[in-house]
Amino acid sequence: MNQPENCRPVEVRGQVRGVQMNPPGEGGGGTFQLLLEDGNTIVSPYPKEWHVEVGAAYQANDMDHAIVSGIGEYSPDGKLQRIHELKSFDTFRVPNWKEAFLRRGRIRASA
Repeated sequence: MNQPENCRPVEVRGQVRGVQMNPPGEGGGGTFQLLLEDGNTIVSPYPKEWHVEVGAAYQANDMDHAIVSGIGEYSPDGKLQRIHELKSFDTFRVPNWKEAFLRRGRIRASA
């Protein structure tokens, strides 16, 4: 994979907010959106081997957040724009996950 000049190692944490699978025949994997702790959203590719982990983090995004490390692509002013190459994807349980889960249940019950 060709790496642009404005790339360097990065590790970020956030909520998986969307997952887009590649169409059949395009090597599997896809991309996901990550809502960072600072409120910005970035996009990252993921290989087909991590589809279950990425998909599970998306389904449980109010309880589990992701720790993503890899090669980040930055703007000229130093702002992270996206993950260019994913090296690791891990999840952790959000400390107040029970409150978020119960809130989601109340919202669905009132709909």
